[in-house]
Amino acid sequence: MKPPCRAAIIDDESWIREGLSEHINWERIGIELVGSFEDGLEALQEIRNNPIDIIMTDIRMPNMTGLEFLAELRKIEMNHPDTPSSKVVIMSGFDDFKYAQEAMRLGASDYLLKPTDVEDTEEVLLKLKVHCENERNAARLKIPNLPKPAEGVVENASYLIKKAIRLMNEKFTEDLHLVQIAEELFITPNYLSRIFKQETGKSFSDYLSAKRIEKSCELLTKSTLKIYQIGEAVGYPNPRYFSEWFQKQTGMSPGEYRKSHS
Repeated sequence: MKPPCRAAIIDDESWIREGLSEHINWERIGIELVGSFEDGLEALQEIRNNPIDIIMTDIRMPNMTGLEFLAELRKIEMNHPDTPSSKVVIMSGFDDFKYAQEAMRLGASDYLLKPTDVEDTEEVLLKLKVHCENERNAARLKIPNLPKPAEGVVENASYLIKKAIRLMNEKFTEDLHLVQIAEELFITPNYLSRIFKQETGKSFSDYLSAKRIEKSCELLTKSTLKIYQIGEAVGYPNPRYFSEWFQKQTGMSPGEYRKSHS
C-alpha cells in the first residue's frame, strides 16, 4: 500500500485551522492531515524531522509571515536535494494579493483567497496530490532531472535580499529605514535584518551608508552641486549632520574631499 500524501495547515486563527480540518474531506481525497500549527516557526520544527508533502499557510501571521516561512522552508529543502519539495498553498485575503504574487515567485504552488471555498480547496489539494505521487513514482524509478516547482525562480532568502537591494538602490536618496523595505517585501523587520546580514555580510545600515558614501563621493568629484545639495541628494537634508556623517565615514569633510580630488 502506497503511503498517503501528508498535509499540514498553518494559520494563527484557530477557526481557520478548525474549519479546514473539519470541512475538508481529507479521507475521501486521499490526503492525511498530519498537523495544524499556529505559526511558521512551530511548523518548521516539525518539518525538519518529518517532511510534509502539502502545506497550506496563511500569509499574515505573528512571529513569522507566510513568505518568511516559505523562504526558510526552501532553505531546509536545499539541504535535502533528493527529497521532493513541499507543495505550498498560500491563503490570503483579497487585499493581500501582492503577497500572494511574491509567494508564487518564492516557489508557492498555488494560492487561495480567504475565506476559502471547500470545493476550490479540495480541487487544489487533489491537483497537488497528483504532483506528489508523480514525484514519488519518479524517485522510485530513478528518473533523473525532475525539476522542483521552484526551479526557474530565485528562491529562499536570496530572492528577498536581491529585491531588498534593488529597492535600496532606488530609494537610498530618501529618508529610508529598514522597516520600509520590510513592509514592501511583506516580511518582518527582524527577519529582513537577519537574512540581510546572512546573505550580504553587512548590516542593512552599513550597506545603506556605503551606498550613500559612494554617491556622495561621486557627486563631490563630478558635479558642481553645493555640499548641502549633495547631502539632500543622498538622503541627508540637514547640512551639519551630512558633514559630520561624511567625515566619520571618510576621515575628511566634504569640502576637504572635494579639494583633494579636484
